[in-house]
Amino acid sequence: MKRSAMNMAGVVLAAIGGLGASSGSALAAVKGDVGVFSEYVFRGVAAEGGAAVQGGIDYSHDSGFLGGIWASNTALFGGSELDVYAGYLHHFSDTVALDVFALYYLLPEDQENPPFPPATKDLDTAEFGTTQFAGPVKAQFYYSPDFVATGKPSFYYSAAYSHAITPTVSITAQAGYTHGGGAELAFGDRYIDYSLAITKTIREGLVFSLTAVDTNLSGADLPSGRDDDPKVYVGLKYTFDF
Repeated sequence: MKRSAMNMAGVVLAAIGGLGASSGSALAAVKGDVGVFSEYVFRGVAAEGGAAVQGGIDYSHDSGFLGGIWASNTALFGGSELDVYAGYLHHFSDTVALDVFALYYLLPEDQENPPFPPATKDLDTAEFGTTQFAGPVKAQFYYSPDFVATGKPSFYYSAAYSHAITPTVSITAQAGYTHGGGAELAFGDRYIDYSLAITKTIREGLVFSLTAVDTNLSGADLPSGRDDDPKVYVGLKYTFDF
């Protein structure tokens, strides 16, 4: 359940960046990415399942259509994960844009060990959301009518600010708020998450990241008895054109 948090924002920003170069003919781009991360983290909560190998393919069209898939060998509730998404991007200027999208999280091994009651069936989850881009600021909203088979909804709000320290080093501060009956069953309570990330572009397409993340959840709230200590994880991701 990660594509929406990071990778999709990247393909949207790439689409924004390419708008000025568009001609009267239709243009499309297909990008891929593959990365290794020391931990899988979803909205501030770590899977604590070891290193994650992740990758995806993204398609963007100058009409505004976006779509893609993303996979990870680890997931928040154990097993692996495959995400599918589609959306539409509308640009108001070179730096301001609005994206609306739908995502579907496929969790193939979820029936083996449901992490919490009443999730006793397929945990695959649909979410709908929107992202507002305004220069270095990004605001997001996500809604799921049935979050990981709880039969109850989930709502997530997030805001992030990015700043380029040098041409190859950037820092991003982010905060989010999760609530709704489904999320509160899954995570034990409504909660706030926050993170600080530093990225370093090693060469074109290759980016190293160092991220510190935490929430205001207690260890008793978290699924599977996970600890509530702040987490620091590193990642290396390569993005390329097809």
